[in-house]
Amino acid sequence: MKRYRNLAIIAVVTTISLSTFYTKVAMSESKLPKFYLNTETGDSKYAKNMVINGGYGNRGLKITSDGSDYKNNHSFFGDINSDFFELKKLNKLQKEERNYMRGKNSSSNFYIDKDFVWHADVKGGKFDGVYEHTNNHFKMYIDGLDRQNKDRYTFKVDIPGEEDYSYIYVDDVQLIGKDLVVITSQNKNQLNNNVAVDQNEKIMYRINVSQKKIVDRKVINKSSNEQTIHTDIQASIEEADRTTPTKYYVYRVVKTKDEPQENGETTTEEVSNEVFVVNLETGKEEALKLSNEQKELVKQGNVLLDNGNLYIITHGEKGLSILKYSLINKKIEGQPISVPKMNGNEDYYKVLDGKLYAITNGMENPKKINKDIVITDLTNGKIIFEGNIKVKDAKGKSNQFLKELQVYEFTND
Repeated sequence: MKRYRNLAIIAVVTTISLSTFYTKVAMSESKLPKFYLNTETGDSKYAKNMVINGGYGNRGLKITSDGSDYKNNHSFFGDINSDFFELKKLNKLQKEERNYMRGKNSSSNFYIDKDFVWHADVKGGKFDGVYEHTNNHFKMYIDGLDRQNKDRYTFKVDIPGEEDYSYIYVDDVQLIGKDLVVITSQNKNQLNNNVAVDQNEKIMYRINVSQKKIVDRKVINKSSNEQTIHTDIQASIEEADRTTPTKYYVYRVVKTKDEPQENGETTTEEVSNEVFVVNLETGKEEALKLSNEQKELVKQGNVLLDNGNLYIITHGEKGLSILKYSLINKKIEGQPISVPKMNGNEDYYKVLDGKLYAITNGMENPKKINKDIVITDLTNGKIIFEGNIKVKDAKGKSNQFLKELQVYEFTND
């Protein structure tokens, strides 16, 4: 009887402690600034689904037109139900298909259409900071979901030559016909004149879902170090939603050259900077068809992928200049679009459905900090939405609160 009494006392004390803790958390949260996304001009529908991920102090938060939500001030049960992915569609899938989504945490590993969800991941490895040339037991795990009848298709495949690699991770997943195409980045450690040299490779695997096996493996490109020339295979071109169907894989290759100086030091000079496109249906790969002037713009600017089009974005004194390159027609289409210089630096921007979303961080005037949101229609260069992040009931401290607010990422899906 005494034992049960002690358990009851522990339960009461625990309940009181938790209640006190969450009461303090709630009080603490009530003192934090309340941010929201405000519409100045244009149609507010463009900001309706926008979610801005940021940080204030040591707390993460999300900002929408409805207000702000401090993520690490949730209760334990709130954290269980909080959004994990940067894409709404994946968070929705997380809630609807908990069993299927268990253990999946990266959007680049997904392919999603109206009928199917496919996920590919590579597991295994013994990497502990020091590469060992031994079998790492890497295997690729495939998990498919029929969204209509809820059937699951799970299997694993062996990765040819996996013992030569220190790490393998999935960069993109696409369904091409009845085959699953998985692009990976793989690191191989080789000896060059008795010196260990890392080599990064982009590899395309074509997997027959019915046969549950790899039917084709192709090294798309790989880094190299040849005396003074270095070739670096960089990450795939940025895309707002990596889960959408596409038959193209786009990446950048940068070549640099070591230049000895008279003082004995060595400087590095960029020799070339090109964007390459792989047609996942045919397996053919080619560089963009650009003039020398346009190639220079690629070197200087950012390249974003959206719905089968590449957008080459460069900064100038008057604002942004944007060129559209059609992957289907393999050429620049239309005239450059000019976006006027905004009130601050265009620190965060992306292209979604042919529209440029930009969040500026106005810091020119320290007495007035601006976090502006501008949306431009890239078909005609017209600004269709202007807004900003504001603070509710700031009581004269709005500038201070905005200065401490950090913007990390934003979505609008």
